[in-house]
Amino acid sequence: MGSMTNLTAADGHRFEAYIAEPRGAAKGGLVVIQEIFGINSHIKAVCNGFAADGYYCVAPAIFDRVQRGVDLGYNADDVAKGRDIRNKMVWDTVLKDCSAALAAASQAGRVGAVGYCYGGGVTWKMAVDLPGLAASVGYYGGPWAELKDEAPKAPCLLHFGAEDKLIPISLAAELKAKHPSITTHVYAADHGFNCEQRATYNAAAAVTARRRTLAFFEAIL
Repeated sequence: MGSMTNLTAADGHRFEAYIAEPRGAAKGGLVVIQEIFGINSHIKAVCNGFAADGYYCVAPAIFDRVQRGVDLGYNADDVAKGRDIRNKMVWDTVLKDCSAALAAASQAGRVGAVGYCYGGGVTWKMAVDLPGLAASVGYYGGPWAELKDEAPKAPCLLHFGAEDKLIPISLAAELKAKHPSITTHVYAADHGFNCEQRATYNAAAAVTARRRTLAFFEAIL
């Protein structure tokens, strides 16, 4: 089990982060980036899972810039609340918070990032703009379309759902064409397939994507 702590960004903003530590020596650090639902039980479980696999995990509460303590579920009201907060986020300050999380995770060695939905876009942006990041993994990233012309400087792995109505599957081929070094995988699954708390959870896709994610980090970190 992990615990909440406080981090400070370069501009002095103080925010929360969830930390999950491995039992033995860490294989490396991971920055885990939330969906639009904040640092909720699912994101904590994701961190705990990666920590069990040997990684020192830091999940920054990037929504603290707009509203502190965001912890939402997955019903329609929660989605609306999450989207409202997400629409108030600014890339410059998001990256400041992610940079502080990266620095915290670096005590474990090289650092990768993994993000889900909105967080999948954030991890792509981290690969573009944060030079200390060694690897980036994104699941069904909401902001990928708006970021598609920005070239990542770290190796990137992207997971898509073929049945995802929010992120067109054509984007997988488009991103691969623009950035040939990235790796993309498409699953017979819907948006949010990795989250067991969502109706769109797909166990087979989640297990395969996680195995590929771990192999990707193992090779780089």
